[in-house]
Amino acid sequence: MNLLTSPARRSAAVLAGALLLGSLTACGGGSAATSNVDKSTLTIATDSDSASFGYDPLRVSDAQRQFFEGLYENLMTLQPDGSVGPGLAKEFSYNADNTVLTLTLKEGVTFTDGSTLDAALVKANLDRRTDTALSAYSAIAKGGAQEIASVDVVSPTQVAITFAKAQPGFEKNLTSTLGMIVGKKAVTDTASLATTPDGSGPYTLDSATTVKGNKYVFTKNDKNADASKYPYNKITFSVIMDPQARANALVSGQADVASLTSPTVDFAKSKGVGVSQIGGTVQTMISFDKIGKTAPAFASEKVRQAFQYAINRQALVDALHKGDIPAWNALPKDSAGFSEGLNKTYAYDPAKAKSLLEEAGYGSGFEFTIIAGPQTQTDLQAVQKDLAAVGVTMNVKLAASTDEAFAAVATTPLGYAPLGWDNPVGLMYGAVLSGFTNVQKATDDQLNAATAEAAAAKDDASRKAALTKLNTRLVESGWMIPLYESLTNQGYNTKKVQQVKFAGSNVYPLLSSYAPTN
Repeated sequence: MNLLTSPARRSAAVLAGALLLGSLTACGGGSAATSNVDKSTLTIATDSDSASFGYDPLRVSDAQRQFFEGLYENLMTLQPDGSVGPGLAKEFSYNADNTVLTLTLKEGVTFTDGSTLDAALVKANLDRRTDTALSAYSAIAKGGAQEIASVDVVSPTQVAITFAKAQPGFEKNLTSTLGMIVGKKAVTDTASLATTPDGSGPYTLDSATTVKGNKYVFTKNDKNADASKYPYNKITFSVIMDPQARANALVSGQADVASLTSPTVDFAKSKGVGVSQIGGTVQTMISFDKIGKTAPAFASEKVRQAFQYAINRQALVDALHKGDIPAWNALPKDSAGFSEGLNKTYAYDPAKAKSLLEEAGYGSGFEFTIIAGPQTQTDLQAVQKDLAAVGVTMNVKLAASTDEAFAAVATTPLGYAPLGWDNPVGLMYGAVLSGFTNVQKATDDQLNAATAEAAAAKDDASRKAALTKLNTRLVESGWMIPLYESLTNQGYNTKKVQQVKFAGSNVYPLLSSYAPTN
């Protein structure tokens, strides 16, 4: 799950989406594009329903940023090169010890409910951090690793955020859904967001043509000062969970842009579709339970470590994910903190896995259940055979409902999802240390220390050193059991859309980056 890499790279919603990707009937074939192009509309085929929780941007994370940035604005914005730029906050500054972040807000910003942006509204938004249902706020809530102690109105256009401890670089988090601001009506009546967005973004929801769970239609919001930066007058997000059906929709012209899985890339290219690629997403088995609550064996670090040796990653990629990269590192290959040594240290070694299980008192093996979805089932069945070879029985159960998929983080010891690491500190604080992947509230002093070092790093060398420690500990502790690094593929209709560009290492293109050809 590319759960919050940026912060990170994903929420429980993404996990459920990864588990429950359904099977839609594949669309018919056809040409990739026609010469008569309506440049007023862009249709994006997505692999999950970003609004499954409604239109509260704080219930999701960076994986849904692209969808929600159409409806909402961020306090800070992600720039095309991956850097941080001004947003609703036109300026920001820290105090000397990085415990207070002061934001100076833009004026003249209007929300769909008619309210306007001011410091009191930002405070009201951030004061929602006590709501445990808001996944984007998990790290800044009381007890969170990036805990906000208070939010104070300095003036109508200035708000001061005081942290429980120093948080240099926190502004990067404000480019994700954590930094999105809802209007006065929504912040007062948050239940209204279940059916109605309340933002100041470049688009508004066309509720008359939107079909929840199927397609979401956005129309240009002329009240937004930056709306002109978004080339299309209308954007439709079409939910097509089946990978081949998405590729077919792109090829047939039913979609202009689509997220493609590696197995469908060659097919799409053969039909004249353009494909932009970026790495950075690690398909990872995540130890939900590190204290043995759901399966006693998982309380042992040696057991979790044994999994690292038991899985034949190269065989998995060769058989099921040609073009992707086997991964022994928790962090992506091109990221700071990646260690080539981990590839050798944890190379496939079933004998070592058996030895560790024996040392942990599980020489005779043990049994547990993992929840799968149609898209993850085949991978898990391959891993199932590797584990069986060292005496561990992993039962693969297909989730019967979304509720069962969501509950898996608390009812099963191990999950499987994509993780994006564009913002490692945000992902650690928002999902790994205190977020949805750690509902059992396990602790690890080395992970806490390495994450804090990375957050406090003031230069590239310090950051790399801290992230190397973090990466190494994630793997040796078995909190993360990486399988392979997948390429993120954005297919696009070359007759209608320019080459898709990514914002630095972020795997979710900015909505404003899509532009018509000519």
